[in-house]
Amino acid sequence: MAHRFPAHFRLHRSSFCENNELNMNTFKSNIYEICSEVVGEFPGWKFVSGRFKNGALKHSELIIDPGLFFERGFTSMQPSICIRNKRCEALYSKIFEIKKPQIIPVSLVNFQVIADSLEYMPEAMRVRCLICEDKISYLMAIKGSTDASEEMKMNLQNAAVGVGDARSVLVSMVKDGISFIANHYDLSSEENLLRGLPAKYLTRNKIPYDEMEKQKGVILCVVRILLGDFDFVERYADADFKTIFPKRTDELDRIVAALPELKKLYAEAGSVI
Repeated sequence: MAHRFPAHFRLHRSSFCENNELNMNTFKSNIYEICSEVVGEFPGWKFVSGRFKNGALKHSELIIDPGLFFERGFTSMQPSICIRNKRCEALYSKIFEIKKPQIIPVSLVNFQVIADSLEYMPEAMRVRCLICEDKISYLMAIKGSTDASEEMKMNLQNAAVGVGDARSVLVSMVKDGISFIANHYDLSSEENLLRGLPAKYLTRNKIPYDEMEKQKGVILCVVRILLGDFDFVERYADADFKTIFPKRTDELDRIVAALPELKKLYAEAGSVI
């Protein structure tokens, strides 16, 4: 559900903002510096590789990803919440014989999907947000465009923020992320976290609740194996278990094929990994 700014405005942006690579890197560095300052307001969190992370839990990592995409003096924000679990990633790699560790979130929720439930981010920026190195020029380009309705122009203007005001938007984004994590995940133990998955939440504007869909469904099967719930995997893989979108049957077949060995291991050791 990523919202991209309309193509004609991306063209306008290139016409008035001819930044070279050095200037773009400077803009990116400035935004990252602001993020590094913002994270200081939230104990236990750090800003690493473009993401806000909390590694206080030994078994899992909490991530609030601002979803920054830099382009010629602009960056769109497409925030999401991500939960990584070390044992889930290890088991996934074992089942699919992946040598290099993969980043496999056990939960991934985009802010755009839960926009109606956010509390802190400015309402006009909950679905789309653009940080501008030169906001004045951007607003002038929008105003002068003949390709968009007045309503679209107003929405784009309200979703834009200059570098000087980016800090407050980023702070509100982190607050919303932390609030969602606190209200939708049981972090009291690894088992409670995994048993509570998938996270339950209301989606915006009739967007499908997709926590059982596609790759998320595959990962949920891996999570349930960690808990010794092999029956769930067999039920989910069965054709009678209905989903909105087609299942990833090739991956599910690999998981089902691994079940006999994993069941035996769990019976003997009480754990599969």
